[in-house]
Amino acid sequence: MSNNTRGALVVVGSGPGIGSHVARTFSSHGFKRIILLSRDPSRLEQDAKFIHSTTPSADISTLSIDLSKTSEIPSALVQVDKALGDTPLEVVLFNAARVGPSTLVEWPMEELELDLRIKVTGCYAVVQWAIPKLLAVKSSHKPAFLCTSGSIYKDPIPEVFSLSVCKAGQHNLIHSMHKKYKEEGVYCGLVAVGGVVADDRPQCNAENIANKFWALYEQRNDLEVEILDG
Repeated sequence: MSNNTRGALVVVGSGPGIGSHVARTFSSHGFKRIILLSRDPSRLEQDAKFIHSTTPSADISTLSIDLSKTSEIPSALVQVDKALGDTPLEVVLFNAARVGPSTLVEWPMEELELDLRIKVTGCYAVVQWAIPKLLAVKSSHKPAFLCTSGSIYKDPIPEVFSLSVCKAGQHNLIHSMHKKYKEEGVYCGLVAVGGVVADDRPQCNAENIANKFWALYEQRNDLEVEILDG
């Protein structure tokens, strides 16, 4: 596929780490229409500048979305529809997360519910919006739904049990999508990061993770790739 036929990339949960690096990597491979979503408008502007530093010609829109407020997600996605305009949706990256300690039993139930809304219910809401659009372009593009995961979906850490629970739910959802839609022409997959993301990490750095996402998207075979340090 030539670069000028690429559709749009939508990043849900943009930020200075994985989200913006994936957007920058995809833009360098011909994705010039990019829509970034996050709760923090000022951070979104920094992410757009970061992508433009590599791809000045990229057409970038930034929109605020708070996945914890599930009743507001549909209206936020309507704004994404408007930003897409005539450009078909080709790839979605779901990268939204709330990362922090959560102690078993002591962690308030309301906080677990909040995490589940952001990472699982929010992801499902985006899936419901995206899949029909991705199926609609399978004959002309390479549609995909990608998700940032973590090794804790299968090897939970009690000190961050809430994140572990949510990543398990996400993995199950994306796995179900992979089974259902692969033969229908939409690739669904995830990158499981097995460590803290930082620039000084040999494997778990944002640039390497972004390259793994691109390889996964291009190869379109396996459900996931896991990245581990050490």
